[in-house]
Amino acid sequence: MHELSICQALLSQVTAIAREQGAEVVESIVVEVGPLSGVNAELLARAFEVARIGSCAAEAALSIDVPQVTVSCLSCGAQSHVPPNRLLCGACGGFRARIIAGDELNLRRVELQARHLPATARTAVAATAMAAEKGCGAGIDHV
Repeated sequence: MHELSICQALLSQVTAIAREQGAEVVESIVVEVGPLSGVNAELLARAFEVARIGSCAAEAALSIDVPQVTVSCLSCGAQSHVPPNRLLCGACGGFRARIIAGDELNLRRVELQARHLPATARTAVAATAMAAEKGCGAGIDHV
């Protein structure tokens, strides 16, 4: 279950963001897990329950967005949403398709509670982590 090591890497990035922003508590985390990322979103959610214990995100809510797989056809130029197990152009049926969405693993948003603000004040931070392996979005560095 590599989802646990991914959660540990995610929490390392979230902790660094919280420290950088002067926050003591992480209230929520939003990640994007594409169907072709090689990560099971359900297992990631379970692993998060274990990995967050004792961290600044111990009480944080984890939201997982799962985008549709989208391909761009190199033959006809059409873009289409396709099932993860059928990477063919939705317009012409061609097999020369490039994946443009659905393989991401990104940290999208972190909501923090800052030390110097009242408990009711919240600071939302757009996560700017290292780019994913394919160079798109704010990826999660994992071991």
